[in-house]
Amino acid sequence: MKHRIILLAPALTALVGGLLIASPAEAASNSATLKSKSIAISSKGTGKVAIQCRTKSTCKGKLRFLGSTKTTSYSVPGKKTTYEAVALNDSAAANPFNGESVNGEYKRKTGVTLRVAETSPKKKTHDHKVTTETRKSSQQITGTAAGVAGSTVSQLRVELLTVVRGGNTLVKKFDNDLSDGYAFTVPLGANNSPSATYRLRITGKDQDGIARAWFWRGADGKFTGGGRYINEATPIQATKNSNFDADFRYSSIAGAASDGTSITAVGQPRSFSGATVRRELDYVGCANVFGETKAKGGRYRIDFLPYNSTAGDKRYMISARKGSVDAWYGSTSERFGSCFDVQDYTYSRSNLIAVNGSGPAVRDASVSGNNNELYVDGKFSGFKPTAQGDRWLRLREKVPKVPILDAPVVAERQATSAGNGLFSNVPPGKYWVEIGRRTGCSDWYPSRYPNNSAYFKGADRSSEKWKAFRTLGSLSGGKNSGFEGIARNARPNPAGKAQEKKPAGYAGWMYRGVCGARGAGNYTTVNITGTGNTGADQRRISVTSAKGATVTGRVKRTGGRTNKEMMVRLSSTDGKRVIRTTITNGSGRFSVVGLPSGRWTVSVNTDSWRGIGRTFNGKKAVTVSRGKSYSVGTLRFRG
Repeated sequence: MKHRIILLAPALTALVGGLLIASPAEAASNSATLKSKSIAISSKGTGKVAIQCRTKSTCKGKLRFLGSTKTTSYSVPGKKTTYEAVALNDSAAANPFNGESVNGEYKRKTGVTLRVAETSPKKKTHDHKVTTETRKSSQQITGTAAGVAGSTVSQLRVELLTVVRGGNTLVKKFDNDLSDGYAFTVPLGANNSPSATYRLRITGKDQDGIARAWFWRGADGKFTGGGRYINEATPIQATKNSNFDADFRYSSIAGAASDGTSITAVGQPRSFSGATVRRELDYVGCANVFGETKAKGGRYRIDFLPYNSTAGDKRYMISARKGSVDAWYGSTSERFGSCFDVQDYTYSRSNLIAVNGSGPAVRDASVSGNNNELYVDGKFSGFKPTAQGDRWLRLREKVPKVPILDAPVVAERQATSAGNGLFSNVPPGKYWVEIGRRTGCSDWYPSRYPNNSAYFKGADRSSEKWKAFRTLGSLSGGKNSGFEGIARNARPNPAGKAQEKKPAGYAGWMYRGVCGARGAGNYTTVNITGTGNTGADQRRISVTSAKGATVTGRVKRTGGRTNKEMMVRLSSTDGKRVIRTTITNGSGRFSVVGLPSGRWTVSVNTDSWRGIGRTFNGKKAVTVSRGKSYSVGTLRFRG
C-alpha cells in the first residue's frame, strides 16, 4: 500500500497540475494574466486573446489550447495589456466550428482550457477556462423609414454617425435610397465584442421644401420617437447575436390659422437636469424646434415630425406668431403665453400634443391681442423715490431653475410718481413683478468738466464725443444729425431741453452709466391666466420697496490729481450684476444708496472716465443690511 501511494503521488500531482485553474490568489502572483473570457476563432483556426503583464519587465511565454497541438508565443511589454495570437487544430475539441450554433449567428464551445506557460520574467504555468466562438467580423444596423397620416417628405437620407473628440459628429455611412429600407454593415470588436457606439440621423425636405433632420431614439426593434439634437439621440451598438433594427416613423400636425401666421412645432426636450445643461435649444431651457411653416388659405400643416403610436406619448406644442403677437397651444384650444406656460412651469407633458393616430394631429391656432391687463400698485417706505431707479417696474417670466436676475424680461416701464403702472396685453404665464430693482441705466448729470476730450479720442472712442458737452448746441450737427442728433436720440434718457443750457454752477453735461435709486427694491409673483382680463377684470397687485442701505467713502489720488466725478459701483459679489452706482463729488466723496441686504463688491471708475485706470487700495467688498449706513473708508486710487 505504501508503494502504491508513492507511485501514485507523482501521477496525481501531474494530473492536478494539468486541470488546475488559477484561483484569485494564484492569479495575483502570475506575471501574465488572461483578460479574455471569450475567444473568437477564424475559419483558419486563429484568434486573439488579451494578456496583461503585471510586472515592469516584459512578459513572455507560450499559449496552447489543451487538446490542440498548435502553440503560439506571446510578448507583452511591462504593465501593458495587448492582444496576442492563439491557434488550434481543426479537429481539436476546443474548435468552435465543431460546436453548437447560437441563433444561427455563430458557434461556440464552452469549458475550453487555455494554458499560459510563462517563460519570463519567471517560469510558471497556469490554465484558464474560456469559451471559444466562431469569429463574426461584422453585424448590421437595419431599418425602414415611413410616414403615417400622409406625411409628405422628400429626399430622405439616413446617416450613421460617430461622436468624435470635442463632441463633433462624423458621418460613417449613409443611405439615400430608402424605398426598401437601409442596412449598414459595421465591424464588431475583438472576440465578437460589441461594435463602436453610433447614432442615427434622418434628414429630408418637409412640406415647404425645407431641409430638416432629427435623431433616432428607442431600443432594438422599438422606435420611441426622435430627438432634435445629438445629445438626445439613443446610442447604438451592434452585437454578435442579431441585427439591430431601428425604424424611423414620422407624422404631421395640422390645423386652422389665419393666412401669414408663422407656425412652429416645438418638442419638449428628453430630460431636464438643470439650467446648466448644455443643449442647443431654439427656446433656451424650454423646447426644441422640429418644424416651421406659414399658414395659407386658412390652414397649415407641418410634416416630418417623429411619430410614436403610444396614445399617452405627448411631445409637441404649437407656437403661432403674427407680427409681434405670439400664442402657444397644446392639446386643447387653451391659449398659453410661452412654452414654459404650456408645460405648467414644471416641464409637465399633460398639455402637450400626442402625434399617434392614423391621421395628422389637429390643433387650430388663433393669434390676436390677449387683452390681459396687470395693474401694479407700487409703494415706497421711508424714502422719496427716484424716477429712473426706484420707480422702474419690470416683468420677468418665472422660469423654473432660473434665478430671477437671469429670467427673461417680458415688459418694463416707469411707474407714475405715485408708483403705479399698467401693463397691457400680458401673455398668460407666471411672472416676477419687480419694483426698483433695475440693474443699471445711463443718464445725464451736471459735470464740472465741459468735455471729456482726454478720453473721447482716437478711432475707437471718438464716436462717443456726444456723451460730454457744454450745451447740446456745442455738438456738431443738428437736431437730427451728427453728434447732436445722437445725443437727442440716446436710449435710455435722450438729451432734451435741460441739456440745451449749461447747468448752473457746472461746466457742462456728461452721459454715463449712473442711475440713482434710494430704495432696496422688491418683487412679488403673479400668475396670469386666460385672455380678456381688462377693466374690472384686470389683475391688480401691490408691491412695496423699503429704504436701502447706504455706503459712503472717499476716493483719493496721488499727486493731487483729480478725484472728481469718479464712478463708484457696488455690484453683487459674482461680479455680473450692477446694482447701484454714484459719482464722487468735488472732494472725491461718495455715497451709494438704495442697497438691498447682502454682500457687494466695490469698484471704482469702471467706465474708465477720462482714460484713468481702475486699480485702488482699500476695502474691496462690504456686507450691508437694508436701511443701515456703512463706510468703506478711503480708497486710494493708483490711476
